Amino acid sequence: MQLLELFESGPPEQHTLSNDMASLLNRMRIATVTPAGGDEWIVANVRKVGVIRFGEHQILIRPKVPVSRLFFMMQYALHPKMWLDEPIQLDSDQDLLSVMAMLFLQQVSKIRQNGIIQGYKTFNDALPMMRGRLDIAAQIGRRGGLALPVETVYDEFTTDIPENRILVSALHRLLKLPMLDPAHRAGLHKLSESFVGVNILIPGQELPVIRYTRINARYRQAIFLSEVILRNTSVEQINGNLTARAFLFDMWKVFEDFVTVALSNCFADMDGKATRQETGTFLDEGARLALRPDLVWHGSNQRLAIVDAKYKAPDSANYPNADIYQMLAYCVRFGLNAGHLVYASGPGTDLSHAIIGHASTVHCHAVDLAQPPSELLSQMSSLALKIINSGPHTSTGSNLAQFIP
Repeated sequence: MQLLELFESGPPEQHTLSNDMASLLNRMRIATVTPAGGDEWIVANVRKVGVIRFGEHQILIRPKVPVSRLFFMMQYALHPKMWLDEPIQLDSDQDLLSVMAMLFLQQVSKIRQNGIIQGYKTFNDALPMMRGRLDIAAQIGRRGGLALPVETVYDEFTTDIPENRILVSALHRLLKLPMLDPAHRAGLHKLSESFVGVNILIPGQELPVIRYTRINARYRQAIFLSEVILRNTSVEQINGNLTARAFLFDMWKVFEDFVTVALSNCFADMDGKATRQETGTFLDEGARLALRPDLVWHGSNQRLAIVDAKYKAPDSANYPNADIYQMLAYCVRFGLNAGHLVYASGPGTDLSHAIIGHASTVHCHAVDLAQPPSELLSQMSSLALKIINSGPHTSTGSNLAQFIP
């Protein structure tokens, strides 16, 4: 097997690649790959992390942030309260897939040891004898007045419930990845024996929404991991019978989700509401230039703040001009005197650009992802306070002081 190791946001590197591998990296938008002559290619702008296998080739892409921080941001974005109850501890420096499989095995094994929960499921079936209650409409419509078989509706106490379906679907998805460690594969096969009779979710369908109670609360961590597995595994057809299986994360999406959820939670204590990925507004009268800010904080009758998250590392002490222009368009369209860009890295201090000819200031903020979770959330609370105090109603900012440790 040929192994290629890449590093997210690292400098351009020259590698020996097959045409299929180079094409795959470009087509899946994992990196920008350009020919350097012969079988040599320049790999730059690596923007996804994880692992991908096709044929005898395997690509391992390591994140620039600690793996534990990556998992925290994903966990917080999906379930903001859950990390406080039982944070996931990572002591391994293995690749993302190995860490994920290890954590999944640990969490599902705990569930199996304490007993798999069951629930009632409603069945509609034609039976040779009466069970449950008669489905009169089905009996008349399908049986034409015949007495047997009987169209019945009955409830059965079963393990085939949404919580278990999510776990089993993630388990089977991991087993389909050829790059899975043999020890983890053996453990997953053994776990699958405990979920006989539980159906797998149809690929592509929306995941069931789980409402947690004291009965299924111990499933929280396992379901979080299952959601991550199901949302980030994919199959890519290359050519002929050659198929690539991937477990990949878009780092910009992880960062954007974390920032917008964390800020939304901070704004929730204020008047108004926060809307993520707001659509339906255009910059021009012809409605051809659509606007879609990452986060909008609304008051009772106006927008109070616009925030865009940018997972990129500036090349100099100045943040990218294109981002400034984009935020200025938001400020002009929505009539705001301030807009906010949030970066995953930067010069370490906030920068502000007062716009000539328009009463707007674009603020650029840097978030240090190397900090532990509590400090990272403290940064987000401080950032929310800055955003509130820069808006049209600064008096509400005092209510957020409780979030600052």
